[in-house]
Amino acid sequence: MNRQAGAFVGSRGQGIGRWRWLTAPFSPRGLSGFALLGFFLLSVLATGLGFADLRAANTDTGSLSAFELTFTVATTLFVVTAMMVALHHLVAGGSWWIRLISFLFYLLFAIWTVGFGYGFFWKELAGQEFTERQFEGVITDLSGSITRTSGALETSERATADVAALASARAQTEAAEGRTCANQPGSTPGEGPLMRSRFAFADRAQNLGAEVGAVWIAPVATQRARLDHQVSALVNRAPPPASLDLPAAERATLEKLAKASQLPSAERRVLFTSVHEESRAFANAANDLRALHANAFAGRLETLAAEVGPDPKRPGSADPARAADPGYCWDVVLNEKLIAASAQLRSVEPVTTPEFEFLEGPKATRAAFFGLIQWIAQPLGLKFEGSRDFVFDDKAFLALFASIAVDLGIVFLTIIRDAPVRRRRSERAAAGQGAPRPPRLSSILGEKRR
Repeated sequence: MNRQAGAFVGSRGQGIGRWRWLTAPFSPRGLSGFALLGFFLLSVLATGLGFADLRAANTDTGSLSAFELTFTVATTLFVVTAMMVALHHLVAGGSWWIRLISFLFYLLFAIWTVGFGYGFFWKELAGQEFTERQFEGVITDLSGSITRTSGALETSERATADVAALASARAQTEAAEGRTCANQPGSTPGEGPLMRSRFAFADRAQNLGAEVGAVWIAPVATQRARLDHQVSALVNRAPPPASLDLPAAERATLEKLAKASQLPSAERRVLFTSVHEESRAFANAANDLRALHANAFAGRLETLAAEVGPDPKRPGSADPARAADPGYCWDVVLNEKLIAASAQLRSVEPVTTPEFEFLEGPKATRAAFFGLIQWIAQPLGLKFEGSRDFVFDDKAFLALFASIAVDLGIVFLTIIRDAPVRRRRSERAAAGQGAPRPPRLSSILGEKRR
């Protein structure tokens, strides 16, 4: 009976041992080893790609050569491996100075892996969105600048048009009733030099207003409408309505902007860069128009104002040098309005063009990396070049958490896997299994007989 039981137990043990290769990977130690290997590979991947992106961002092509990529991979592999070795010695115990050195080197390598791993995770989570948001901000700022310029020009246009309408009305009043000039209060209605000068003055004012609108204001207003459509397509993620009358090329650009997030990176780069270059070219043209026409038109308005103005030396009285001119009319209202319109034209500000750099890919990773450094150093009042366009938002926090979680997973699994080894070692030490045994007398006598 005992033999049968022994045989049964022996056969059962042999059966379990036969399938151990299949069951061992699913044991707690096997699963922890598999998870630790996975975290190791994930750390190598995230750290290596983040490090590669940071190095590629400093190149003209945005990519690394085969040798540089091999060097990056090797460096990352060595760093992550050294981090795990330092962690193992820290957890396994030993003398205090070994544990202290292991902790310092683990901390150094962990900062390396967390920092570059953060860049990788951030690029995957928000790199494309960051570029789109940055371009949207640039175009919005440019559109706002042109809107302000266009608004100032429209105000000047209304002031000039109001002056022209007032001049025409005063000319008609002079023809019908007379007495519209401060220096000729007794003028009578009807045909005469004063009435003819008043109508001629009104014609010049109207022609000047029309010229300002045609050569300066209309081109700016046209580009303002184009930029408004581009901003609307970017922000609303919707193409322009079919009812809007637009050229085919402009409509195609707006449709691409509406679905920019779905375009390949290379095509998105071409789209954003071309739109920005086109907008900057117009901004330069608008500034050229301002430089060409602002002082010129303001000077012509001031010339018109002088025709109906007072004595230059005594503003409160008529010009005595023109007292003999039957067409001279001192019109206080017209003079003030013309001078105000001239000042408005001179006050039109130039269009400011924000800079734009396509930061998707390695350059976005670099911006995120320096943004992290700036966020850490901000309480100290330090500033770093390269982080001015980056905002440490919720997705940046999520990327940093993911990078830290990888290292925490390695720490946890290392502690779990080393715990049984430490426990068995302490049990053997408590049982005296680790102490040296004295030699037996029989063995000593046996050696002497030989």
